[in-house]
Amino acid sequence: MTRKIWLAAAMLALGGCRIVSQQELADLQSPPNPHMAAVAQSWQQKLVPQVIQDARPVAELLQALHQEKDFDTACQKLGYRSQDQYPCVFYVKAVGQVVDINTASRSGKLTLKDISGANVVVQIGPTIRGTQLRDGFKGTTYQDFNDQVLFGEYGRAINDQAVNMVQKAQIKVGETREIYGVVSTWDIPDTLPAITPVQIRRAGGQ
Repeated sequence: MTRKIWLAAAMLALGGCRIVSQQELADLQSPPNPHMAAVAQSWQQKLVPQVIQDARPVAELLQALHQEKDFDTACQKLGYRSQDQYPCVFYVKAVGQVVDINTASRSGKLTLKDISGANVVVQIGPTIRGTQLRDGFKGTTYQDFNDQVLFGEYGRAINDQAVNMVQKAQIKVGETREIYGVVSTWDIPDTLPAITPVQIRRAGGQ
């Protein structure tokens, strides 16, 4: 009798269950992070406008950096650092003629002769090195993930957005371009490190 009761209870319990897919099971075990799900939207509606708004022309940024008493002060006033273990991220605008495009490696770069006279290097991929875009985005921090692997994937997803933007820009040597992006550094530089772009457009906003 006991065995029959146990079997009946088991059947009733199973009656309220349903088979779930492998994806549903994975989501139950590790729910999708909302920031990962909204990378493209955050890029277009938040990250790019933020960088464009805060960007300083190349010469102006370098001059302002060198006028500060020390790097920490420069970072607080002119840049952004979400955590002390990260380099400081600065937002920059470069305008000038594209004088070289080097795609010999997957970490492709272009060189722009900025109107200030400086040669500015810009990452164009298809491999974007570093996490400057992720670390300079004020809309998220590591605390939104609490998972180093997932946070790393988020950084790569943002870099992929930059690569897609560059490919759509169809840049050619000799063109005059306006480039908005970020640079990261641990100290006050004499020349800007390579820019990681968020927008590349023809001079004049076209």
